[in-house]
Amino acid sequence: MNRLALSALLLSASTSLAADWPQWGGGPSRNPVSPEKGLRLDFQFRLTDDKDKVVKEERGITWKARLGEWTVIPPVIADGLVWVGTNARDPNNDKIPEKDWNGGVLMCFRGSDGKLLWQHRTPRLSGKDVNWVEDFSHAALGSAPLVEGDQLWYVNNRSEVVCFDIALLKKGTGEPREVWKLDMRAKLGVFPRLPVMQEGFAASVAGYKDRLYVVTHNGVDENHVKVPAPDAPSLVCLEKGTGKVLWQDNSPGKNIHDVQISSPLIAEVGGKVQVIVGQGDGWLRAFDAATGELVWKCDPNPKDAVYELGGTGTRNYFVATPILYDGRVYVATGQQWEHSLGLGELCCIDPTKKGDVSPELDAGPKKGKPNPNSAVVWSTPRLTTADVPRIEVGKKKRDMFREARDFFFGRSISGCVAHDGLVYAADVGGYLCCFDARTGKLYWADDLRDSVRGQLLWVEGKVLVATDGGNLFAYAHGKERVRLARIESETYFRSGPVFANGTLYLTGGDTLYAIRNPK
Repeated sequence: MNRLALSALLLSASTSLAADWPQWGGGPSRNPVSPEKGLRLDFQFRLTDDKDKVVKEERGITWKARLGEWTVIPPVIADGLVWVGTNARDPNNDKIPEKDWNGGVLMCFRGSDGKLLWQHRTPRLSGKDVNWVEDFSHAALGSAPLVEGDQLWYVNNRSEVVCFDIALLKKGTGEPREVWKLDMRAKLGVFPRLPVMQEGFAASVAGYKDRLYVVTHNGVDENHVKVPAPDAPSLVCLEKGTGKVLWQDNSPGKNIHDVQISSPLIAEVGGKVQVIVGQGDGWLRAFDAATGELVWKCDPNPKDAVYELGGTGTRNYFVATPILYDGRVYVATGQQWEHSLGLGELCCIDPTKKGDVSPELDAGPKKGKPNPNSAVVWSTPRLTTADVPRIEVGKKKRDMFREARDFFFGRSISGCVAHDGLVYAADVGGYLCCFDARTGKLYWADDLRDSVRGQLLWVEGKVLVATDGGNLFAYAHGKERVRLARIESETYFRSGPVFANGTLYLTGGDTLYAIRNPK
């Protein structure tokens, strides 16, 4: 085993205990649980009324840093550095015209005080090289980096996988050095599609030992009619040190509904490592990490479900990232944010089975029959209005959902977090639900009355969720619904909170906030 592979293995083994948050979801399990203590919730954002009069002063915020105009992913934190993907508006120069805010930017801040140490802009694709659905004006860099030691990998807005050596930046003696770059459009023939209304949200890379696993974002054309590159890979395995393609897979083929932006999960199952990824045709697939061979596949959609552009149909795909908890895979189905509200499912899957492990097998056109090999341990029910349950709130019962809602769990792009026998999930419609992780029993639900796009966070016995309308909610961990805090802001939170090195990080609109307890 070479030195790079050994260091990566040691880092992967220790990630769950580390204070850093060096990748999307915090660690290889993608389950956003922080092992730290010291969360502070007695802070306040500055609030003004409709006449710009200050009604609440800002307090308790350790530092804040200006970002680009759009920021849709949370930061990653490693070795005292904070990395954020945003767009190309220069936060230090307000004189640059809006027409020049094109491209994605990776920023690096010092964790102690928020000083900007380095930024790298990737220009927007233009002319004959660009498709409007691929790289559009003002879009943010939507792929969170993976940091291991002195190496950093991410996918930029030009569909290039990039590896940087960041050793000199960490030492304070120089800037990062590009080690290699793979243009997936030119070299692999992919036709990337990223969702316009999510301002550039993209899949993040995953790593295991000396390998890197990348979703290519291959998708449909601008008319949403066909997949221009059905033979191009949807998932590739690269050599970390060189960018060499080791294997690739195009399983969704021509059946991609829209986008492919769910990040891959790495899981060791039965002594072998699987790469598990939710794909754009509505199937969750697991591949052998070493060979790329398909291990199992699961379509949680009923066989009579139909995908319709705009979200009016009943068939979904995956935007949320699957997580691993207690030997089970948890994942929520959905569609990109602007495709309206609709029925979704949260699924618990046993990853030890092989082959087609869907709940149903084909039994003719739009017909299904029970699959005896199903790996779905439980999933949220597909209910009609009459079946929507009532839940206890104190000594009273009330409808769990608003009258306009006629389904149990909606489409999700934020996914879920699991800890201590409970799994929490939020849907785009703004309901936060708490389930028994083993059985799927619903313990409670709360209507946030706001959409949720970013990942949830579990930290120090609390569940945190940030909303598109600029609210940060905190709940007590447990089978009873206890809302601890609602902190208002005048921005939006398109990404979820992160807690690392004793600091709560929030990316709100064009600002990165850091909140920690004073020493």
